[in-house]
Amino acid sequence: MSPASKVRIRPARPDDAPRVARLLALRGISVEEALDQAPRMIDALPVLLLASLPAPGGAAESSPDGASELTGQPARSAHGEDPALADSRAVPVALSGAFLLPGDLQEGRPERWMVSGLIVDPDARRRGIGRSLLTAVGAAVREIDPGEDLFSVVETANHASVAAHLAAGFEETAHVDGYAGLVFDGDALLMRLPGAAEA
Repeated sequence: MSPASKVRIRPARPDDAPRVARLLALRGISVEEALDQAPRMIDALPVLLLASLPAPGGAAESSPDGASELTGQPARSAHGEDPALADSRAVPVALSGAFLLPGDLQEGRPERWMVSGLIVDPDARRRGIGRSLLTAVGAAVREIDPGEDLFSVVETANHASVAAHLAAGFEETAHVDGYAGLVFDGDALLMRLPGAAEA
């Protein structure tokens, strides 16, 4: 069984703030900043998904401060396992989400769904997890807003992210050096995942 087939993808919950913070810290921000941003991100994004893999030996994961985490969901999963127990034995390895970007008449940009970013733990890369997570984000957006396209901006130098987007069904739309107020060091791609009506 490949690592991507073992990945568990689910919406981030308020009690996932330490898990989300650990992944945010991989982007080079401090643990304190990550712990501050994580709850706001969970609360603000209409789609925020965590991808986890089973921990080696079933050990519980650790939060950024090293404390063991348990999640406390009393319901049972479809396999009869307590989700809290499954979560405690899973290690979050990737994070992505989506939000509705307001349109801008001056730029001629309509309102559109945007990927909020893709973070994959370096130890979990090159296993198809990013592709699986982007596919799940696209499905979540289609569930909220059927038929709408999902867009993402990816730096062209980030070959792994471009490949993950292409594998998830995104297509290259345009080369850009900035988008919606973001400026990139080099060339970037505006990528689009067609909505259900076109897919």
